[in-house]
Amino acid sequence: MKREGLDDQGSYFSINQVSGTAPILFCHGVGLSSKIWYPQINFFENKQTTIVYDLLNHGHTTSYSRDLNFDDFSSQIDGLLQYLQYPKVNIVGFSLGALITAHYASIHSNKVNKIVLFGSIHKRSKSQQESAQQRYEEVTDNYFDIPNQLQRWFNENYLNKNKKDADLISEILSSNNHQDFLRAYKLFAQFKDDMISYDQILNKTLIITGENDIGSTKEMSLELGNTIKNAEVKIISNGKHLSGIECSSDVNAIIGDFLGEF
Repeated sequence: MKREGLDDQGSYFSINQVSGTAPILFCHGVGLSSKIWYPQINFFENKQTTIVYDLLNHGHTTSYSRDLNFDDFSSQIDGLLQYLQYPKVNIVGFSLGALITAHYASIHSNKVNKIVLFGSIHKRSKSQQESAQQRYEEVTDNYFDIPNQLQRWFNENYLNKNKKDADLISEILSSNNHQDFLRAYKLFAQFKDDMISYDQILNKTLIITGENDIGSTKEMSLELGNTIKNAEVKIISNGKHLSGIECSSDVNAIIGDFLGEF
């Protein structure tokens, strides 16, 4: 059964219920929306219950006129799960969503089965931190150069052959309210590892990134795999940041196998 709407805190969600299955909650990245998960929703359609939602200050969800922190985003997940009456879920988080997922699992381990951290940053070097801050300052004044962003997130050959996906991401980025976006992007750009208690993550964890992701590198994922107690790491061959779309067959197979529900 499929349904969508707003929960009682103003979070947009869409759910596809498959009776008798453990739900998977998908948490997107900064500047994006729940629409990026369409390959995963299609893959799990008849296999497992899926829930996608829009982060605070994104898509159809309520916006806050202040800076956001991880407690805000974890409270959003908690409220949504209470509204949908799911005491325990699997969570797949991408980019900023991976950090949110890690934070949520670190404080609510009893409400989570397994987690997937997809395209996560970890242990940024000084130059990587400076680069992230520079990008934040650039988008503060001029927002994203969307064609350049697409080049960062997809391989050029894929973009040339898949205009529909390029248009989808462009449309999502173009529809953002600039100030709302900045309040979320600031958290990602200025992220420090001590904002999350990784040693408190007790859940079985899968860490994924694209081999050619220049922002969430494979080295970061390998370091994160050494940091979280019960973690395994998978690198997507030739993938960039949005390999969940570009390399969806590989990504879906890895996630499906890890969750092991069917």
